[in-house]
Amino acid sequence: MTFLLVIALLLYLASAFYAIILFATKSDSQSNRLKTLITVGFVTHTAALAIDWWKLGHFPIVNPKEVSSFIAWAIMAYYLGISFRYQARALPTFLLPLVFIFTLGSLLIPAPENERPNLLEGAITANTVTQIIFPAHVTLVILSYAAFILTFVSGVMYLIQERDLKAKNFGGVFQRLPALNTCDEIGYRSLTIGFVLLTLGVATGIVWNNQRDGRYWHNDPKEVMALVTWLVYLFIIHYRLTAGWRGRRVALLSIVGFVVVLLTWLGARTLGGYHVFG
Repeated sequence: MTFLLVIALLLYLASAFYAIILFATKSDSQSNRLKTLITVGFVTHTAALAIDWWKLGHFPIVNPKEVSSFIAWAIMAYYLGISFRYQARALPTFLLPLVFIFTLGSLLIPAPENERPNLLEGAITANTVTQIIFPAHVTLVILSYAAFILTFVSGVMYLIQERDLKAKNFGGVFQRLPALNTCDEIGYRSLTIGFVLLTLGVATGIVWNNQRDGRYWHNDPKEVMALVTWLVYLFIIHYRLTAGWRGRRVALLSIVGFVVVLLTWLGARTLGGYHVFG
């Protein structure tokens, strides 16, 4: 529902400004108020998605307008989930502007004339199993992107902290960011969760392909890029576990992995192919 999404957008904007102010002033006393504001925005956003689902008759993730809104929701859902374990107060400062942009994009992108693209029509109406597989596939992939965004942000924070530490600059941003170990732990946990979600997303996508037209693989640009993304993160996890890679090396590779995610989500779409939705 557009009205509720506008309210969520305004709450995200207010939260972003509040987070930036708290970050700049190094104030910890108001962090609970910020989390409350974020939670209210997230609940409002969730209600908007639920109403759209009911009105449209399909899970709202089949076109760029819907996906932009859903990825903003997924980022907030993942952040709220990890905030119970990690008191990384700098995270909202990095995440909320991005959430605001995605939410704003979902309001500005025009709705398609055909709410159900022809490619999806048969899959959505075919049978109960397919109706479950398609939303599960897209939801898992988008949630993995949200986790990888946290991995990326953690990598950036790690590199900033490391630079300041080497320069013996212990003021300014250094005091506002989480410790190196915390950045590394958040990044690795998000990397692992994102990889598991992406693996499940790719697997359900292969099953959905077969349900749709009897083919498991179409050699589609987005499928190929998704496989490349999966291999990049598998490489990072493998060497983290076997060679003990940590810190700067993993942070840099996480940033590289996120660039591949962007190419998968945005770049592959411009090449056309089977995945014309999302």
